[in-house]
Formats: sequence, structure tokens, C-alpha cells
Amino acid sequence: FLPRDVYNKCDFCDSKVVQVLAEAMLDALSLASLFAYGPANPEKVTDAQVIPLKSKLIDTLHIGINWHEWKRDSKIDIDDVKERLCTFAEKCVGKPGPIMHLLNPDMDQNIQAIQPLRKKVITKYFTDEERESLARLLIKDIDRDAYQLHCENETCASSLHASSNHGNREDDLISCQFQFVPCPNYKCTVQISKKYAKEHDDECGYKVLPCPSGCGMEVARNNMHVHVTTRCSLRQAECPLSLVGCTAIVQAADVTNHLNQHADTHFMLLSTRMMEYQQLFKQFDTKIKMLEEKNAKLERELARTTALLSTKNESNAISNDLKKVTKRLNALEGSCRTEFKKVEYDRRSHKK
Repeated sequence: FLPRDVYNKCDFCDSKVVQVLAEAMLDALSLASLFAYGPANPEKVTDAQVIPLKSKLIDTLHIGINWHEWKRDSKIDIDDVKERLCTFAEKCVGKPGPIMHLLNPDMDQNIQAIQPLRKKVITKYFTDEERESLARLLIKDIDRDAYQLHCENETCASSLHASSNHGNREDDLISCQFQFVPCPNYKCTVQISKKYAKEHDDECGYKVLPCPSGCGMEVARNNMHVHVTTRCSLRQAECPLSLVGCTAIVQAADVTNHLNQHADTHFMLLSTRMMEYQQLFKQFDTKIKMLEEKNAKLERELARTTALLSTKNESNAISNDLKKVTKRLNALEGSCRTEFKKVEYDRRSHKK
């Protein structure tokens, strides 16, 4: 990728730029795989799907041909690389077309939502170490003469793993502002360039700080809010009997003394509140009795109505039966009249 005199320079590079480039590579490859094969199974990809895209992405970095002879701000060239990575998926694969959007109208939102899942899978094919190594090569290529983003020495990084025959190890390390140093704060796993050590220390969530209220406790920065609001002995706290009317605000450490010193006042507040509760209970008892009476009245009314409905139903049944009998009687009466007419006709015919 690079000429030997450039490649052999110290591996210490600006940690922020390394992290930005490494993350941009991961974003580009994960997005390209989603564009190419769709968001149906974000946690399932194959070697045949990822490796060709990864190869194209590495070619897109143009390692070895990013440097220009004229003097130029290295950060501008880094921005150019980031722009290429941002557009890699669209240029290499192409955005999902109209047909894909027709099949899945919410594809853009789905891709954005599932990209974090795909990134976790892609890290198996494109590891942190590999991406950071490529980022350092990029920085060496772009910043090969300016040394704005990487160390110009040849020994300070290698001397960490070799003897000091190649130079004065201590002097090199002292002068190298890009040396990766671990955060000294307990549980923090960040490694950053020495030049950013103080900046990181000023914002590290694991930095242990004294309580601002002066209670004497030392707490990690990311736990300070919880400590100050819920655990600090000097925080402002309500009296435990605030629910019965005590309005005192005291320091948490003085709550016990407050309770002891104002026991008589608290007793009076409790007594008053108990009397209020007794009045409420009496009112509730009266309302309950009224509701019980009303409920009993409604039950009696319901029983009477049910009985009336039952009687009415029986009456209707009898009425229907009477109508049927009447209809049958009418039919029989008609038949009898017809028969009588025949008999009368036969009798007259016989007399003649």
C-alpha cells in the first residue's frame, strides 16, 4: 500500500480520527449489505455476501494514492475519505429501487432501524483491529509529510515491544503526543492519544470525584447525580412525616435528630390526621349504608319486574292457545254448515 519510509513510521496516530474512520468503515459495509440483500434477515449474512463488498470498500479507501505533493490540510483529505465511505453503499450497490419500495414501503425506516443489528454481525467479518489498522494506514498515507495526525518518529511505537537499541525509548515516548495511553480511571477501557488524555479525563464517566455537597464521599462521575439526589447525607430531604403535614426540609443526615426534637409536634399532626380519617370513615360508612339500601330497593324492583314479565309471558301463551282453538272451532263450524246444507238439499230432493 505505502512506500517503506512512510509505512515504517510510528503506528501511533490521532485516536479520534482512527475511531471515526473505523466506525465509518463499519457503517459503510453494513449499509451496503442491507442495500444489496435487503433488510429481511438483519442478523444473517454469509461470507459470499460480505467478503466481495468488503474488498470493494478497501479499494474505495485508495490507500497509497491519497497523498498530494502540494501542501494541504490533512483533515480535509480525511473528510474526503469519510465522504467516500458515506456514499460507498449507494455508489457500490445502489439504493433499493422503486420495485423494492413497492414491495416494502417502509424500507428506508426498516433499514435505519435494523442497521445496528447488522453492524454487530458485520464486526465478525470486519474486526475492530482490522478497521483500526486500515485507518492508521490511511492516516499515514494522507498525513505522510504534515504529521498533523500521526507521529513522525520511527521508534516510539515499536519500542513498546522491542529493545531500546533503536533509540531512546523514554525520550521518544515523552515527545510522542499520539501515543495510545489507557484511561487511568477504574473500569474505563478507553485508549486514547496522549494529547487527548486530559480532555478525556475531564469528561470520563468513570472519573472518581468528591461529592460537590461536601459529604466526604468520592463517586464516579456517571453516578454523581444518583448520589447527590438519593444517597448523599448532606442532600436536602423532606421529613418522613410530610404526608401528615410536616413541612420541614432538613439534611438527610439530620432527619433522625429532627424526628426526635419535634416528636410532640409530629404527635399532634398524627392525632389531627387520625381524627380527620375518623370523620372520613364515618362519612364512608353513611354512604355505604345508603348504597346498600338503594341496592336492596333495586333488587326488589328487579324481582317484581321479572315476575310481571313472567306473568305477561304466560298470559300471552294462553292468549295464543285460545286464538288457535277459536280458529279451529271456526273451521269446524264452517264444515258443519256445509254438511247441514247437503243434508237439507238431500231431504228436499227425497220429498219430490
